Amino acid sequence: MPASAIAEFILAPIFEFIFHVLGYYIGRVVLWVFTLGRIKCDRILTETPRRKLRAAGTYHRRGDQIYLTAEATAAVGIIFVAVVVGCGLLLYFRVFSF
Repeated sequence: MPASAIAEFILAPIFEFIFHVLGYYIGRVVLWVFTLGRIKCDRILTETPRRKLRAAGTYHRRGDQIYLTAEATAAVGIIFVAVVVGCGLLLYFRVFSF
């Protein structure tokens, strides 16, 4: 039991950093490039009021501008990294399969 508690205190912040912070910043760049700046991202530490969110809770509007929540932006970044790594592995095993 103590080993799992220690691992939780050590590994939880690492995974939190990877998924939320790195995923968020990768997602910001991906959204900016693929939407040419049409969709913007909320800041990572701001709280979006629930009454402004759509049914899925992933985006909201401020005037004519569409804003993605920080969690949705991080999800876009993580999905993009997974697709790029998957395509790279697929290409690697196709080229170097004997």
